[in-house]
Amino acid sequence: MKRLPLVLGVVLAVGRIGLGLDVAHPVFFLSEPLILWTAPGEGDPTVRYGAAPVSIETWDRVPDGERIRWEASLPNADPGVWVACTDRACHAFLRVPDEVGVVEVQASPGAPLTFAGQAKVANGSGWAFFVVAPGEHELVVELEGEASRQSVEVRPGERIARTLVLASAGVSSPVALPGHTVTLSVRLISPRDHPALTADLDLPAGWEASPTPGVYDPLRAGELTVRSWRVAIPAEAAAGAYVLGMAFPDLGLEAQATLAVAHRLPPREVVGHWDVAADWLDLSLPFAITYERLLWAATFVGRELPFTGRTLTQADLEAIAREWSP
Repeated sequence: MKRLPLVLGVVLAVGRIGLGLDVAHPVFFLSEPLILWTAPGEGDPTVRYGAAPVSIETWDRVPDGERIRWEASLPNADPGVWVACTDRACHAFLRVPDEVGVVEVQASPGAPLTFAGQAKVANGSGWAFFVVAPGEHELVVELEGEASRQSVEVRPGERIARTLVLASAGVSSPVALPGHTVTLSVRLISPRDHPALTADLDLPAGWEASPTPGVYDPLRAGELTVRSWRVAIPAEAAAGAYVLGMAFPDLGLEAQATLAVAHRLPPREVVGHWDVAADWLDLSLPFAITYERLLWAATFVGRELPFTGRTLTQADLEAIAREWSP
């Protein structure tokens, strides 16, 4: 373990220097053999540790589709950055002690990642790796203002792969009335294409959901997409806080949103969701303070505002109007 601080503290530039050569992993444990692939016709690969060449006594060489697979044991037990080369390409990789763990993450290209106190950015292919001490650590990925968090248990000598989909769930209004409908939405960013989105909703008993158009359409890698369901709250729903759950089996992801049910609404929520054309409250609409809604609300100054159970004051209207952007 005396080498561990050196391995964890070094700034690495591990990856491909040329083309035509692929290494099985960016990080190998000291007990693992080196595995790589070359194009047909290449000579035996060479390996260096730092500036010193490393003698490989025997390569296990076998055809693997259109490439050649090479495997060899590395005699030198030192951790650090190593380089494998052919006549036309080189590839750097890291060797680490078996006392640590390795987490390989696939996210969207350019996504900022944080794990066990280390911050990295996913490369052009969406990959990043972390070498960490054993234990439970939080993996966080952020992109387009969204964040996804998950706990990862790391064990000594174990390589863990994680594919991250960014997701955040929300409702069109944080508080709703029994018998009304809200929109439940999820914002997704996937690191790879999916032919269709599969989703399972976990709603309170008696609640019903209907998908909006395009909910199950394909996902494109790296693109922010929003998928929504209209959720009907039963008229007999009791006041209180409710959790609306969403699971995406193909993505290995779950998301939740919290909704409060009440028998009265704050004036701000009523004004921000009032359908002026229909002259009715529609909590499934996106919240927005508009000029038309402010004009409607102004007619209730000194009178009871619908669904609030209270008289709208001039101070209430002015506070709401401060959110309007002409």
